Amino acid sequence: MNHSTGQASTDLEQAEQEAWFAQVLDVLRGAGPEARAFVDYIDQEGVTLGFSPQRHSSASWFDWRRLRRGIFLRPAYARRDPHDPDLAVMIAHEALHLRQGVLEALSVRGELEAWQSEYALACRLSASRAVSAKAALTELDPNSRDDLKRARALMGQIGGPAYRIGWLPLEPLPAEMRHWIRRLLGLSHKEDDR
Repeated sequence: MNHSTGQASTDLEQAEQEAWFAQVLDVLRGAGPEARAFVDYIDQEGVTLGFSPQRHSSASWFDWRRLRRGIFLRPAYARRDPHDPDLAVMIAHEALHLRQGVLEALSVRGELEAWQSEYALACRLSASRAVSAKAALTELDPNSRDDLKRARALMGQIGGPAYRIGWLPLEPLPAEMRHWIRRLLGLSHKEDDR
């Protein structure tokens, strides 16, 4: 497996960095069929794995500094044991966003689906990211606008003020626009907000 890992901002040499990510992916691969599907996606799509400073998160599916898509962890994580299940969980979360596409990933629905998947995987791997506060998110329906509003509030509480979930539309932008146009034209009612 040869992943293009980008430039590391740590002392890891390129080959060591690739080997480190390979070990993290092995942890993910061993976590069951759904987790293996994330590794298959990363392999098939040639997803870049690397390190990039993150302001408000642990990982990202887009490197804003170099304007490239991939999965990028905070450079400090390079010093962690690659068998730490939290690393595999973060990579799976970002792989799901890449698989969703930009419009879905940049919505509360996309984030809710990623957090739900993250929580299930974290529980399976006994990762510390399986915090009980996230359990309530697993009961929410990503296709219900009311539940998406609840998810936004819960994720805001869990993520804190730096987590900008409030900036995202509830649904992917085209669906969100359709919803509000229908509302403005009187073609839907408040109870249709689901």
